[in-house]
Amino acid sequence: RRVLYIGAPARFAYFLNGRVVYRLFALRAARAALAPLLLLARAMQCPQIGSSVACGWSAGGRQGWAQMLDEALGPQTRVVNEAIPGSDTRIAATALAAALLRWKPKAVVIALSAGNEGLPVTTGEAAAEACAETFLGGLEALVAAAERAGAAVVLGSVYPHGAYKAVHYGAITRVAETMRGWGRPVFDFLTPLDDGAGRWPEALQADPAHPNSEGHRRMFEATRPHWEALRRAAAKGEPNSKRPSKEFIARRRAAPIEYVHLSPYLEALEAVVFALRNKISPYLPPVRRAAPI
Repeated sequence: RRVLYIGAPARFAYFLNGRVVYRLFALRAARAALAPLLLLARAMQCPQIGSSVACGWSAGGRQGWAQMLDEALGPQTRVVNEAIPGSDTRIAATALAAALLRWKPKAVVIALSAGNEGLPVTTGEAAAEACAETFLGGLEALVAAAERAGAAVVLGSVYPHGAYKAVHYGAITRVAETMRGWGRPVFDFLTPLDDGAGRWPEALQADPAHPNSEGHRRMFEATRPHWEALRRAAAKGEPNSKRPSKEFIARRRAAPIEYVHLSPYLEALEAVVFALRNKISPYLPPVRRAAPI
């Protein structure tokens, strides 16, 4: 067998049985194949705590603002979406605690809706203000928990809701102003999506609680002023992979099973779904709701 080096550092050419056979260096091939995985392992993980809007509901292909942010920040800073649909500040506290233990991040994005706190169903100024205070208190607790764990916090402001009235608009406006005074970066979702009364503009609404794809795009654009702050904060951490920490795995195995009760909105929706399903599907076995745990 005669060997001829053809100049390219990645290849040798072999003359074998009258044919030319090219062989890549094993190391070069392995590095090329593993490059995406190695890049992911070097990325800084930034958990994102939120609800259904942060999950990308009602966006085409579920590519909501948080997913767009993850792509925009580049491969070195990955936004890990830990959002749970229907989350209020209490459910978010559980999600945040798990994310901090799992990823040990140096930056966290917290973006919640006052709608899940029950603001749209309040009546009267006093009730709306009380709900706003509860929401702010829950957010302050989340920020404190993240910072105690060594993570810088970037906040997502409150955003419109199709059921807000004048009394609710006053409450969320005050909440947005208060959040801007906390000295942390805030994605301003309210200003570019507000119709002037706290509701989604018709062209941006998918349903009362969620924006459509264009609404998500505008929310994503509102994150742009704070990209560098998020990258700098995340870069202070140690690179980690997608695999949970050993401490997180041990804690999860030892912890008892926890049940999170749905918010009143989702419980009502669940009841309607079961009722409609049994009414319009007479040829299927009836379905009943499970007893509360």
